[in-house]
Amino acid sequence: MSARLLQLVRAARFRAWALVVRARLRRLGGDLVLDVAAPPRLRGLPHVDIDGHPGTLTLRIGRGVRIGRDLVIDLAAGVDGEIVLADGVTLQDGVRLQPWGGRIRVDDSAQVRDRCELKSTGDLRLGARCVLSRTATLHCHERIDIGARCAIAERTTIIDSDHGFDGSDTFVLEQPVRSTPITIGENVFIGTNAVILRGSVVGDRAVIAAGAVLNGGDFPAGHIVAGVPARTLRALG
Repeated sequence: MSARLLQLVRAARFRAWALVVRARLRRLGGDLVLDVAAPPRLRGLPHVDIDGHPGTLTLRIGRGVRIGRDLVIDLAAGVDGEIVLADGVTLQDGVRLQPWGGRIRVDDSAQVRDRCELKSTGDLRLGARCVLSRTATLHCHERIDIGARCAIAERTTIIDSDHGFDGSDTFVLEQPVRSTPITIGENVFIGTNAVILRGSVVGDRAVIAAGAVLNGGDFPAGHIVAGVPARTLRALG
């Protein structure tokens, strides 16, 4: 098959998928808005999971985007959501995106690997050329900002909110949500099973050791951070 014919087939397949999704959303009172520079390369058609009566889903897709099998776009009832996949983004297999009234932006040439979950009721950004390794979880209530060229290892959790633990009989998930933005600088390495919690600010070129738990606070650029709770150990180099 020629390159031109392949492009036409890819475009037709994506248009057909979009027509079906838009029709489903409109039947339920929602809508689909597309801003697509070029149809993505699809290894499998994304599944849109609709809860109740959704709002408007906005998809912005750049050039050279690759989407693997079993992508799930999970929509919450009654709210709009936006997903931005910039030029050269790769989503591998089994990724789940949950724009639950918020925005998920994946910048140029970033990779989201198998079975990662990105959820946002606020503003979540994964910077250019970042690699989010398998089964990592990003949950954004207010803001998570990850700078360019970060390498985030397997099973990492980054979450900018929690429910208060006051020792009462009130079910913990019914207690008020507390959130504080998370900021991670550029060229940061985050090791396997690390946990980064609300209010954490990590400087450029830092290394977060495997299994570290950052429970808020500032961690300087160019240093190794490790432990539970995490502390700054020493400067790199």
